[in-house]
Amino acid sequence: MKNNRYNAQIIKLTGGQSAEDTKKIEAFFELLEEKCDLPFVSKNLLTEHFLRAFEYYLDQGKTVSETVKLLDPAKLGDFFMDDSRQYYSLDNAAIVYPLGMTFDQMPMFRVSAVLYEDIVPELLQIALDLTIKRFPLFLSIIKNGFFWHYLETTKLIPIIEEENDIPCKPISLILRSNRSFRLLYYKKRISLEVFHVLSDGSGAMIFLKTLVSEYLRLLGHEIPCGEGVKDLNEPVPEEELANEFIKAEGSGSLSTFTDKKALQLDGKLVHTNMSRIIHFNMSAAQLKKAAKRYDATVTTYLLALEFLAIRKAISANKGAVNVQIPVNMRKFDGSVTMRNYSMYFNASCELNDIKDRKQLIELFSEQFKERGNEEVMNNMMKTTDKLISSLSFVPLIIKTPLMQVIYPYMANNIVTGVLSNLGVIETPVEMKEYVDKFLFILNPSRPNRFMSSLATYKDKAVFTITKANREETLENELLRLLEEDGLNIELEGSVDYES
Repeated sequence: MKNNRYNAQIIKLTGGQSAEDTKKIEAFFELLEEKCDLPFVSKNLLTEHFLRAFEYYLDQGKTVSETVKLLDPAKLGDFFMDDSRQYYSLDNAAIVYPLGMTFDQMPMFRVSAVLYEDIVPELLQIALDLTIKRFPLFLSIIKNGFFWHYLETTKLIPIIEEENDIPCKPISLILRSNRSFRLLYYKKRISLEVFHVLSDGSGAMIFLKTLVSEYLRLLGHEIPCGEGVKDLNEPVPEEELANEFIKAEGSGSLSTFTDKKALQLDGKLVHTNMSRIIHFNMSAAQLKKAAKRYDATVTTYLLALEFLAIRKAISANKGAVNVQIPVNMRKFDGSVTMRNYSMYFNASCELNDIKDRKQLIELFSEQFKERGNEEVMNNMMKTTDKLISSLSFVPLIIKTPLMQVIYPYMANNIVTGVLSNLGVIETPVEMKEYVDKFLFILNPSRPNRFMSSLATYKDKAVFTITKANREETLENELLRLLEEDGLNIELEGSVDYES
């Protein structure tokens, strides 16, 4: 073995081993060194990750041969063989995020997988080291260009973290060592937090499912590819890196971005921007049955209940309530891009016109048809493309302060909250006995006091409310309405993040 700061620990692994197993261990770490031709710090970090995993397996009674097979450094491919970089322009949805964000306001979201057993951090780290080569865009950092921000890939070794802080906390972009995502674990939960410039919820979920699959393989459970689980040895298709917005056709009318100023929930905004997370765990079958009773989809049903709860949580006498509905454009054209590819529309109703479930469901069913169809969404994409083109030659130093003034009026001020449904999450059947459920969390943006999201897996639907205030009327009323319709709700929530 070449000179390595971990030579002593590697030699320690061989202590008490047969001559044959000693040769296998030495050959393993020699191959690992060949597979990581990066600067000293990165190489040592990767070596440390494999050492910890190797020690874990031996402590669990695995043989050296079994351990070498599970951890085989050849699985790293050529990804860490050089420090070359690639550069990507931001997609049309991502381009506004760094322009509109402030020091404590960063567009972050989280997707999580909850397993049936506690997470083994040593193996989760290796799963990330092996998975990231298939999703190199996730190792990007945001950079300032003269006219626009852009993404620059890096080969910095990603590091998992034990969760001990507020979810979706902003990532510092000052340090070059910081990436645009973080991977956290807590007890049985694996959480991927993503800066929205990289991807949307659908793209991030593919990354997470693939990573969980690799983690389960390291535990000894073979999970086949399919249902969003990618082959780690497959080259990255260009289609996964495509900016799909540029192919949109439509009139590009600016009116698609305009709407009335929206009412906001009562209650003072907290300084942390997220005070509480409330998960409404329920049976997916029960939820679907409740929606069907009103001839509604699950999304329009939950939206109607949300509006009824909002009516209770607002003391104003009149005004517009607008809840933003993201639309996954992949459902229209089958795109496989891992980048942002969602548009949105506002489901809206005057406060005094919010009456009952049936009336709201009929209203929103029409609005989904009129505002959420492919033609309207394509028109919005075309409008976005026109706006970006018109600003292409305005220097970033001018665009940034301008957008920080304009963005709240074009986006946040016309929205009361957000409801995003990831839909039914599918995995290979072999994965289902190890994964209990998936979660989806959105980070509230000022002045909005709440976000809501739904993730469904097997028979577990998890409807999540994230709050930026401590007033509890909204969630209490939602619970009452769901139980009134016969749903058995298991509440699961965070502590208050700000007292």
